[in-house]
Amino acid sequence: MRTPLNISDSGREIELQPGIYSVRVLGGWKIKTNEFSLELRHTKSDLKIELKKTVWQIQSFELKTRAKKIGSVDIPKWGNYTIHFKNPEDLKVKRDNIPFLSIFQKYQSIEKIQIVIG
Repeated sequence: MRTPLNISDSGREIELQPGIYSVRVLGGWKIKTNEFSLELRHTKSDLKIELKKTVWQIQSFELKTRAKKIGSVDIPKWGNYTIHFKNPEDLKVKRDNIPFLSIFQKYQSIEKIQIVIG
């Protein structure tokens, strides 16, 4: 799945095949996750999958914008999942991670922060 999800869209349903998916935050390279997390719940069973945070946050470009990997999810079963964001206000994103440039930048508002699962 390569469709961006806004972190204020908790409860949105997505279809996923079995596999390991990277979770990337779009819009910048200076990311603070703090207590932010996400949970995927299978719609037809009691299966719940938590985000596994990564130690090495890899920078890249995704959908023609800056992105940074914050973790992964391991999907064992094909189906529809509802996505639930925990503590979305704790996720902070700035465009640049260069100290001199990031001093002059503000964190993006929660309404603008998007993630990609894929």
